[in-house]
Amino acid sequence: MRLVPVPPDVPRRPPPPLDEARGFHERFCSMGVRRCAVFRGESLDAFADASGATRVWLGYEHLQATGSFKVRGALLATAAAKADGVAVVTASAGNHGAGIAFAADHLGVDATVVVPITAPGKKKDRIARYGATLVEVNGSYDDAEAHAKKLARVHHARFVSAYDDERVVIGNGVSLGFEIVDALDGVPDVVLAPFGGGGLATGLAWAFVHEAEESLGDVRRVYGVQSEVSPVMAKSLVDGRAIERFVPRTRTVAEGLEGGIAQGAFERARAALAGIFVVTEDAIAAAMKFAKAELRQTIEGSAATALVPILRGLPAGLRGGDVLCVLTGRNVDGEAWTSVAPPPAIDALAAALSSSRLR
Repeated sequence: MRLVPVPPDVPRRPPPPLDEARGFHERFCSMGVRRCAVFRGESLDAFADASGATRVWLGYEHLQATGSFKVRGALLATAAAKADGVAVVTASAGNHGAGIAFAADHLGVDATVVVPITAPGKKKDRIARYGATLVEVNGSYDDAEAHAKKLARVHHARFVSAYDDERVVIGNGVSLGFEIVDALDGVPDVVLAPFGGGGLATGLAWAFVHEAEESLGDVRRVYGVQSEVSPVMAKSLVDGRAIERFVPRTRTVAEGLEGGIAQGAFERARAALAGIFVVTEDAIAAAMKFAKAELRQTIEGSAATALVPILRGLPAGLRGGDVLCVLTGRNVDGEAWTSVAPPPAIDALAAALSSSRLR
């Protein structure tokens, strides 16, 4: 596990107006949208920090409608498309597409979702079940996105990016961030979130800047987490420019996070985040298994990335205070999390803590 910090000379930019994120739950609760449940993860404290000075919290957004936080941004973007009288087209590794399909079904908007043929079957099934037109393409997420943009142009529809769209960022991250602040009655000291295109992590950072006391408003407290197979944001930070197309050499259990990052999304994230953790595939699989055995929660690989820095031990500078980990999705094919055994150290700690469950 390694941490790539945002360079200290990168200035913070003020977030855009965030009014659309207010009252999100009240606006969409009739569709089955839930407030994020936030739990105290006492059994994880010793993993994060042996001194006992760190309190771990978990945001159970994997229990959200469609099985993922992505429905939040999808609802805001699709509602705007409905108001403008246009259909929507999107590209997705699965969860964003399910969110768009869900939103389109409830709001009465035509939707087309393009996915890589390798997307998990459970995610493709959700998209089809909600009634969107599902298009599968050979290749990577970037190939799916290119095809979706072409379809949108041909059919005069609106392309809704899973991450490079401010309304999606506000829906996904800001609405969730406001709910976290309400649940904790304050802003957490450190936040860990999976990072693909950055919509979730950037939106969370915007929300916390908005909600923090004035003296702490410029504190960078959100860290994204990526797999070593597709560490695009980490590489982009090192290079100082967005890597807009990236094809992983091998498959990743965190398929929802793979692919390149658009320049605009890179610039927004770099101006808002504290850094990016890069974690191994074995560690992600171990975190999935830990969540199943010890938290009694099934989470997908993309969600499990955010647990890894806690299970591996937080760097000294991040210890102390309240650390919140966002669990983002549960749409994993049934056998995926069982294929890799956790490292012995995690097995031993899990056994030692087996009597200490989440409250």
